[in-house]
Amino acid sequence: RHCWKYHTDRFDDPYDSLIGLDHKTRAEIILVAEETMKDRPLVLLEWHHEQFINDYFAETGLFLKHNLLVWAEVILRHLIKLRSESPAIGPYNHETLYLQRYLMQTLQKQEKYTEANDIFHMLARYDGTGNDDNTTASYWGCLSIEPDSLFYDHSRAKQEEKTTIRKEVRESKQAWRRIRQDRFGFLDGCL
Repeated sequence: RHCWKYHTDRFDDPYDSLIGLDHKTRAEIILVAEETMKDRPLVLLEWHHEQFINDYFAETGLFLKHNLLVWAEVILRHLIKLRSESPAIGPYNHETLYLQRYLMQTLQKQEKYTEANDIFHMLARYDGTGNDDNTTASYWGCLSIEPDSLFYDHSRAKQEEKTTIRKEVRESKQAWRRIRQDRFGFLDGCL
């Protein structure tokens, strides 16, 4: 969500950012994540604990890429339950459905095809409005389209603004790299 808002590091799948990390590095990051979240166990989370929900979502990605599928499944089921309970999000919000899609993939990898098919059919029926209508096409294909690619801007002022934003993003990324090197430099030695 933040990447879309600030136009930084976009991935069709946010867990693609973990590609290239070796097994040992992912294992060490999982240990850091577990240590970070030990004060807020999954079972104590409520729908309004947004930051912790995001942290568990990130940890799920680590589990998926590390093939700890049962752990990923448990967390995804709980996050889906929390998102469904939220009055602001609910069961048909794109975030909840995104979690459902990851759960479906996790179940398929575990060869739990019956449950995965049930989720697949639920996602296929969803038409983007919360209605269970088979006649309307799904909007899932639109998620990977960047908003900037939909319109071509002829205005010079807009182009200058985009250049300024890109420069700020580049500077922000450089600042992040410096902070990352200072605080987490030990992780780079593991590669």
